[in-house]
Amino acid sequence: MRLYTCHIDNFGVLTDLDLDFRDSVHTVLEDNGWGKSTLAAFLLVMFYGFDNEKSRSEIQNERRRYAPWQQGTYGGTVTFSWKGRLLRLERVFGLKNAAEDRTAVYDAETNLAVEDLPHDG
Repeated sequence: MRLYTCHIDNFGVLTDLDLDFRDSVHTVLEDNGWGKSTLAAFLLVMFYGFDNEKSRSEIQNERRRYAPWQQGTYGGTVTFSWKGRLLRLERVFGLKNAAEDRTAVYDAETNLAVEDLPHDG
């Protein structure tokens, strides 16, 4: 898999952020507090979902920890290649639990919904 771009609507401190990963190496060099760790968490959560959703701890419950600091859509998009296809993953996270999340995958070249994701093995 290779990342191409991402757009963050709102995720923790990050808002309306576009990143392009098409260069061979991408470095995020920003001041403390900018959201570098939040960016890494965003990419992980986009593909795998939140951890520890039942925890009452604000630190351990990722859904609460990364809830947007401002109003607006909680989520974003990631464009990536996998198994020879260019895909766009879109996720909108609910504020309370995974049942409120909306996830869709599109062919990034045709903008058609993808129902037949390639699987490993």
